[in-house]
Amino acid sequence: MYTVLARKYRPAKFDEVCGQQHITRVLQKAIKESKVAHAYLFSGPRGTGKTSIARIFAKALNCEKNLDGEPCQECDMCKSISAGTSIDILEIDGASNRGIEEIRVLRENVNLMPAEAPFKIYIIDEVHMLTPDASNALLKTLEEPPFYVKFFLATTAPEKIIPTILSRCQRFNFRPLTKEEVLFQLKKICGIEKIKVDEEALNIVFEFSGGSLRDALSMLDQLIVNSKENHITCEDTREFLGIMEDEAIIEFLLCLRRKDIKNSVLLFHNLLSEGKDPALILDGLVKKIKFLVLAAVGQEDSKSPEDTKLAEEFKNISMESLLEAATTILEYKDKMRFSSLPIVIIEVLLFKLSQIIGDGKPVSQKVSAEKELFEKQAKKEEKKVVPKKKEAIKEPEETTAGLKEETVEEKVEISKKIGNISELVSQWDYVLDCIKDKKLTLAAALREGVPEGQGEDSITISFKPKYSFHKSRVESAVNKKIIEKTLLEIMGKELKVEFHLEESSKNTIMDSAEVKKIIELFNGEVVKLEE
Repeated sequence: MYTVLARKYRPAKFDEVCGQQHITRVLQKAIKESKVAHAYLFSGPRGTGKTSIARIFAKALNCEKNLDGEPCQECDMCKSISAGTSIDILEIDGASNRGIEEIRVLRENVNLMPAEAPFKIYIIDEVHMLTPDASNALLKTLEEPPFYVKFFLATTAPEKIIPTILSRCQRFNFRPLTKEEVLFQLKKICGIEKIKVDEEALNIVFEFSGGSLRDALSMLDQLIVNSKENHITCEDTREFLGIMEDEAIIEFLLCLRRKDIKNSVLLFHNLLSEGKDPALILDGLVKKIKFLVLAAVGQEDSKSPEDTKLAEEFKNISMESLLEAATTILEYKDKMRFSSLPIVIIEVLLFKLSQIIGDGKPVSQKVSAEKELFEKQAKKEEKKVVPKKKEAIKEPEETTAGLKEETVEEKVEISKKIGNISELVSQWDYVLDCIKDKKLTLAAALREGVPEGQGEDSITISFKPKYSFHKSRVESAVNKKIIEKTLLEIMGKELKVEFHLEESSKNTIMDSAEVKKIIELFNGEVVKLEE
């Protein structure tokens, strides 16, 4: 009967465990020195050896020979535990036995002595799946079990376990396996199974496994069945796993770099028609952006002429833009999983990526149109060495010698002519010149407003909706004080200054003469709907 590789090559001894020597070394020493705790928690990513080490630990504790902390694999206890027939080694799935009733049964059985082994051991897998009531019911037994009972808990999500359980266990954190460790095991197994495999195919298997040896062996099982003449090629691996070719990924990124949305969307749909998984398409983009980031800092060389061309195209793109593009892809990939329109989600993503990568600067740092306009106006004003005279205050005669700055005496003479609000509004350019002498940027922002007299003691300056930024600048306490002080100097009396932002003109049609005639003809009225 065929046995899958993950079970067939499951480690049976501590020295066969891949990549977790920092844990196996401590457990072996605890056995040799008889300092084994009553409860252990093994936490880490899937496929890193948590349950395997728990089983080996159980065998080593109950082994009749106990060879230097290692199970002998020859005695009856080792054989029965390996075969899963020992009644003293109980494996419990926390996902399917998560209720309080199951834990009550466990508490009752704890008091029964082991039938044949020195220790009765409970291996609870995915312990974080226990309900809060079940976890609380386990606390007392977990803290003070009988001397012959040991608890080995395994979990992929330790943060979901209640702190009171964590405090009662010795905790060991398993790490993801490195590329070298996984590839070594895969090559070793392929050699035993007499399977020829390309190096690049193994690299692809590792990338898909995410550091999980069990996942890697499961994929290897499938590739062996799919192989021709027991030879696993890179092309067969890519086709079987649905991985995008580098050429397609590079073409995708180049289209986005050129802001060629039409061809980007067309390429995306072509890949879908070839049976490519949308999630794998996004993964391919992220991995290639990772290459661009590493290439930008000189930590990775181009692997092919296509990569060299891509790196050259993106050499002017900032690091922040590349990182923002990768983060955006991952965010949209997560949204796609919960959306009923995943294809539309990715199409929207392509538009956003074209803005991030095409512009070469992060969206979060782009200057708003209004602020940019204001800065340009302020800069333009600063470049004016000689202020231009306004028509309202022109000299009767102009000389060919050029324009000259207004003297203090001229400004005082003009101010004597401004005696009321109407004259002030008509001489508003002169007011702006006076304010410019005190604060240039304030005058530039105020220039976009339109003054309107409101009685004899107040003036309102109105701004169109697109100049809301300018209004926010001039109405600050400091700037408002400068404006009022300038008006006091010109008019000789205090004026109240108010600022107003005009509303959008989307409803002005209701004020037209045609609409009024229709209302009068049908004796109707205007009903305003609540927004």
